[in-house]
Amino acid sequence: MSFTFSALLSMIIINAVFVIALNQVVKTSVINYFNIDLFLLSSLVILLRFLLPFEFPFTVSVPVKWGLSYLYDLFVMLEINILGPPINIFTIFMIAWYIGILICGSRLFLQFATIRQRYRLREAAPDSDAYAILHKITSCHQKSKAVFRIYITPRNITSFIYGIFHPVIVLPDSVHSKEALFYILSHETAHYYNHHTLYKFLCSLLEVIYFWNPLVKIFVKEINRIIEISVDSKVIAPLEPLGRLDYSKSLTSMARTLAEKKTTLAFTATYSSTKTDVSRLNKSSKTQSSKKPSSLSQRIQMIIGSPDKIKTLAPNGLVSSLLLIGALMISLVFVFEPYRISYKYTVETFDSDSRNLFYIDNQDGTYDLYLDNNYCMTESKISDPDLPVYDSFPN
Repeated sequence: MSFTFSALLSMIIINAVFVIALNQVVKTSVINYFNIDLFLLSSLVILLRFLLPFEFPFTVSVPVKWGLSYLYDLFVMLEINILGPPINIFTIFMIAWYIGILICGSRLFLQFATIRQRYRLREAAPDSDAYAILHKITSCHQKSKAVFRIYITPRNITSFIYGIFHPVIVLPDSVHSKEALFYILSHETAHYYNHHTLYKFLCSLLEVIYFWNPLVKIFVKEINRIIEISVDSKVIAPLEPLGRLDYSKSLTSMARTLAEKKTTLAFTATYSSTKTDVSRLNKSSKTQSSKKPSSLSQRIQMIIGSPDKIKTLAPNGLVSSLLLIGALMISLVFVFEPYRISYKYTVETFDSDSRNLFYIDNQDGTYDLYLDNNYCMTESKISDPDLPVYDSFPN
C-alpha cells in the first residue's frame, strides 16, 4: 500500500460522487427499496475507504489527460522555499493535516474522558424502574454478555448510549413514564446490539481525520440517519399499530421538549431531532417537502406506515442508486493518475499510426528508418516489427 497525492485526490473525487448519491437516496423514498442493514454495511465500506486512502496492489491506474496534471503540478511539482530546503504545497498540506488531526483528536478524547463531569451523571438506583425495564429488554438477548449501566443527567438532552465494550445509557431526569422508558431503552439497546456504537465511533474518527472536508460532515450525517431508521425498524417490528403510534409520539414529544427549552443535542445522541424537525412537523402538509423530508418526519412516516411512504422509483433516485453502487466499486479499484506529455517530447517525437514510416534493409545487419521518405536514423535492430521493411525505396 502507498499513500500518494493521486490516491488521495481520487478517493475524494469518487467518494464525493458517492456522498451526493447517498444524500439523495436517504432523503427520498428510494431508501425503502433497500435492505437497511445491507445499505448501512455498504456505506461503511466507503467509510473504511475514507480511513484507508491508499493504493492497493490490485489498484488500476487510470490516466487522465485533462485537469489532474495541472493540480499535480501545483501541489507536487511546484516547490517553494520556507526557511530551508524547497518544499512542495502537498507536503505543507500534509503537515497541516497532521497537526489538525492531533488537535481534533485531542478534543474528541476530552469529550469522552469528561463526559461524566460535563453531563453531571449519576447512576440510576438498582431498584429503579429504568433498571427493571432494562432487565426485561435485555433478557431477550441472552447470547450477549453486555452489561448495561444507566446514568441520569439533569441536563435537558436526548437520551444516548456510548461505550463499545461497556455500554452506558444516559437518560435525562425528566423521563419518568414507564412507557417512555421502555421505548427509549429499547431504542438505545438496539443501537448497541447492532454495533452502532462502533459505527458512530468510526464516524467520529472519520470527522477527526477529515476535519477539512465538508463532504465528510454530510456523509456522517447521512450515516446517522440510516442508523436511526435501522433502529426504528427493529424496535417497531414486534409492535402493534397502536404501539408504533406511541413510539412515534415519544420521539416527537422529546423533540418538542428540547425545542421549547432551546437545548442542544448530546454529541452522541441517537434521536436525530432538531428544532427544524419540530417546526416541520407542526407545518401543514402543503408546506412540507415530500421529496426532502426532515430526519425526524421521515422516521415518523416510516414508523406509522404512512400511505405515501413508498412511492414510485423516481428517475433521480434510480440514478443516485446506480451512482452509489458504481462509486463503491470504483473507489476500491481505480486511481486517477495525471497524464500529460511534455511539449518538448511532443515536438521531438511522432505518432507512427498517422505517418509514412518504413525501414530500408542495408544488407549489413542495419536498417535505416525513414519518415515520409526522409531519413531519420539507423538501427541495428528493428524496434517496431509492424513497420514495413524494403530492400529499396518503394515507388
